[in-house]
Amino acid sequence: MIKVSIISSGEIVNGLEVKGHANFAEHGKDLVCAGVSCIITGGFNALNKEDVEEIILEEGYAKVIVKPGSKSIEVLNVILIQLQTIQESYPKFIKIK
Repeated sequence: MIKVSIISSGEIVNGLEVKGHANFAEHGKDLVCAGVSCIITGGFNALNKEDVEEIILEEGYAKVIVKPGSKSIEVLNVILIQLQTIQESYPKFIKIK
């Protein structure tokens, strides 16, 4: 299962941590993992580099924290909405908390 943790300052999302694999299908055919990977990679690439405090992108693990009040918070919210859409269709394979 992919586990997504929301990192926040009060009610404002300023980071995400994503761990694990969906195990929806065998390696190379896992549409859930592929979808999450695309969202995370594309979303991280869309962040303004000056706004990023921490970013890690590895096999089975991703984390990003952006500066409070930065415009990149909007990008994080878009990433989160996209991940929630996958969770709605595949709740046994991705959990957001």
